[in-house]
Amino acid sequence: MRIDHIGIAVKNLEDAIKTFEALGFKVKGIEEVKEQKVKVAMLPVGESKIELLEATA
Repeated sequence: MRIDHIGIAVKNLEDAIKTFEALGFKVKGIEEVKEQKVKVAMLPVGESKIELLEATA
């Protein structure tokens, strides 16, 4: 068993990305998921990912 990803809800995606980049993480991609009303950034961690989510509505 392995963890695919861990989701973290954030108030400001840009600020959260800066914080995680300062800790040595790299953003793999950013996208807006309109159906779920969120912007999402994925940061790989080994075979897993951290998913940062900001509500857009």
